[in-house]
Amino acid sequence: MKNIKVIAEIGINHDGDVEKANNLIHSAIASGVDAVKFQYRNQDNAYEASSSKEIGDEILLAEIRKTHLSAEDILTLADECSNHRIEVGISFFSADDVHDFGNSIRKFDFFKVPSAELTNINLINLLMSFDKHVYISTGGHAENEIESVLGSLPKNGWTPLHCISNYPLALRNARLGYIKFLLRKWGRAVGYSSHDDHWESCLLAMQLGATVVERHITFDKSGEGLDHSSSSTPKEFAKITRFAFELDRLLAGDEPRAPNQGELLNRQNLGRSYFAASDLSEGSALSIGDLVYRSPNIGLNQTNISDYVGKALIQPVSQGDALVSSMFAKRDPLPSGVIDFARANRMALPVRLHDASAMQAKFPIGSFELHLSFSEVLSDIDPSGFDKNQRYSIHLPDYINSTQLMDPFSPDQSQVSESLAILEKTVLLATKLQDTTKNKVPIVGSFSVVHDTKEAFFEACSNLIEEYEARGITIMPQWLPPIAWYFGGSVSLQAMNNVRDAELLIQHDLPLCLDICHLIMGRNYFGFQAADLMTRLKPVVGHIHIADASGIDGEGLAFGGGDAENIELFARALDFDCLKVIEVWQGHLDQGAGFQTALVRLWELYGS
Repeated sequence: MKNIKVIAEIGINHDGDVEKANNLIHSAIASGVDAVKFQYRNQDNAYEASSSKEIGDEILLAEIRKTHLSAEDILTLADECSNHRIEVGISFFSADDVHDFGNSIRKFDFFKVPSAELTNINLINLLMSFDKHVYISTGGHAENEIESVLGSLPKNGWTPLHCISNYPLALRNARLGYIKFLLRKWGRAVGYSSHDDHWESCLLAMQLGATVVERHITFDKSGEGLDHSSSSTPKEFAKITRFAFELDRLLAGDEPRAPNQGELLNRQNLGRSYFAASDLSEGSALSIGDLVYRSPNIGLNQTNISDYVGKALIQPVSQGDALVSSMFAKRDPLPSGVIDFARANRMALPVRLHDASAMQAKFPIGSFELHLSFSEVLSDIDPSGFDKNQRYSIHLPDYINSTQLMDPFSPDQSQVSESLAILEKTVLLATKLQDTTKNKVPIVGSFSVVHDTKEAFFEACSNLIEEYEARGITIMPQWLPPIAWYFGGSVSLQAMNNVRDAELLIQHDLPLCLDICHLIMGRNYFGFQAADLMTRLKPVVGHIHIADASGIDGEGLAFGGGDAENIELFARALDFDCLKVIEVWQGHLDQGAGFQTALVRLWELYGS
């Protein structure tokens, strides 16, 4: 979970324009920052005009006058921040200026003492008296001055910020190692106030231990004014906030190596295993000459094939079949009561077109979910081959082709057309299956790309679902993970995985497929309470996917392979009155070995 606070300082980059300041607030929010900060000078107290004869003084005085915003203006902007649930702070250069805000000073969530006022102990004490956090910049001061001031402060309520008072700051002058010195010397959280020529220095500051990063925000780094050149654009802030959010995970790994889920998937797709080169008869002893070694890696491979060469097959094997361990020894039968337990709890298993009949025969639990590829959907699927006595649901393909996700809301019209074509074909299959089985056949879809606002995204989802509901087909968006394994790598998903999404799902009364595995990973990523969210979502949940998970991207694990607290969530899921699809990763391989293990484990935990 993110533990680095990113502050976008609007400072004087609003150029004295309230509307521009307001736009900077909204751009900062869109970039993902935690807070914005202003600065205030009472013009009557700011500068002694009679002394503005030194080099640069007249420039500074003119800048102060040009960029002035009144206390009333800044308080209006503070209200705008509060309305959008983002923290707002302010810097002062004089204790007298604080009084311009009266009792409204408490609207601010934090204060900042700029480097030039480090030794202004009256200002520091006044700001700390409001019981709001105070950030104190150390720029331009010698160590004995810094030690004198910081050593006089109370234990709590303040954070020192490393700062070099150059505008802009060259890489060679950044002295980021001072962050480590501050951490050692003061034994408290330390931040970084950045005026760097390169925003990337903020990343190094975070890696060295800064838990607060403050940097000026601007729309134009080449704009007229003193601060624009040492500022960052909203796009650069989006990069800073992304690294701040991911830093702990980025630096993780100081432990024994374990492949992530995406690596396992790529290992399967790119790796090799042994397949029958020709038909093999039951009872024949396996010879390496009977086999070819090809992709994908879905069976015995070079790490274990030697254990089976010379062993007799207990079943015939067709040419092209992957060699698996169950072809050589009978698996223990399902314990008595497992099938009845699964039926009583309305459990289902995911099946593909090629293994649906075999899985239905092996696991007579009565309910199955068809997981189809985009090429299968676009082919002519004959629904007469499905058992009219079974219940079915259909999982919409995540992809519409080899490079694009399912996205009926895309600004790319060709992507919309392909997405809707696949959706329409899936709807036709669901309609035929409903006619065959006389039961509802819901369609589960992963809709995750937000092109405008979340509100607009959920409105589009609602319209799509209503359109097909009028035709008798229920489309259910799936609760998604924060990170999905798409196209051989991980992709951060923008919707259907956080608390705000739950609020919008309930607001629009959208039918939901609640994926418990994805919920667990979202809990670990965002920090919400999964059990509480399940309770809130229960009125709209019409379908469940269930598997174990760990961390932020370890999905589809066997039950018991994930975080210990997950056991309670599985029990809660079983209490929902809907189908629960067991989505253990690769559970269908080796003739359903993973599915059998999963059903038995759930029965042992909750049924036996």
